[in-house]
Amino acid sequence: MKFFKLLPMLLILFLVACASNKSNDSPSIGKDTVSYSGTGVLKIAPVVFAKDLEVREAVRNECQLLTKLPGFIQSYAQDQYAGIDLDAQRSNSADFLEIEIVDLPKYNKNVWAGRGGQWVTVKGTLLRKGKETLSFTANRGSMGGFMGAYKGTCALLGRCTKALGSDIAEWLKNPVDGATLGDM
Repeated sequence: MKFFKLLPMLLILFLVACASNKSNDSPSIGKDTVSYSGTGVLKIAPVVFAKDLEVREAVRNECQLLTKLPGFIQSYAQDQYAGIDLDAQRSNSADFLEIEIVDLPKYNKNVWAGRGGQWVTVKGTLLRKGKETLSFTANRGSMGGFMGAYKGTCALLGRCTKALGSDIAEWLKNPVDGATLGDM
């Protein structure tokens, strides 16, 4: 009889233990230009944090936002370009994309205060073959979805960067200067 009383508690503990704090849907990122079916080449500069942005050390060291975002852009834009080069230098012969992360949550979550949501805001510029400069601002947030309280900060920020990668790839199809993307 005691076993049946403990069974719901054991089930809950099992579910909590199985919850992952890491986003495992990150694309694989190579340093070389990858060939795809579209036309032209997209060169993506290394993503950086804004100079005045306060980023918690745990987020900076563990969440890999600076590599995930260009990787997601690469995976979503592969049908638009013949090649996509990550960690590229400025180029006048190809589309050149620069992205800066300008806002992230600055607080630590805790059991009593809760987390609220997580978000990532970026600003980017696209130099089209050295002639035309176009810019955008994008934001995505996540509350974690069903049972979101069991997801860690990096998993939630990973969801945000994945959605931003899709938003930016869609914008690259028909870039408009001063565009606002995502949840803005």
